[in-house]
Amino acid sequence: MRLLLFGACCAVFLYGLFRPESPPQLFEQSDKALHLLAFGALALTSRLAFPRIPGWLLWGTLLAQAPFLEWLQKYVQPARQFSEMDIVANLLGVLLAWLGWQCLQALRRHLLPSQ
Repeated sequence: MRLLLFGACCAVFLYGLFRPESPPQLFEQSDKALHLLAFGALALTSRLAFPRIPGWLLWGTLLAQAPFLEWLQKYVQPARQFSEMDIVANLLGVLLAWLGWQCLQALRRHLLPSQ
């Protein structure tokens, strides 16, 4: 089930990232909010789908992908614009997902102490 959730997230993520035109502006800076949510969701579903991958490798790979995919998007879809602020939103999405994951792990350790 975890892999299915990850696969669905990847499909939506890749569609949004490589679609020919930018998504419509729902509100001011909605594009940045979508970047943050997309990378946060990708990061959390990645951690759920691959629990045995060391944290430093998983989170490090996600942090490296954040700027790389923004750069790649411009070459795959020339109509899309490269934005440093999109990279910041991508990185922030991964970092917030990491922080949320750490909080969940701390809560789990607190509520379910090992015997």
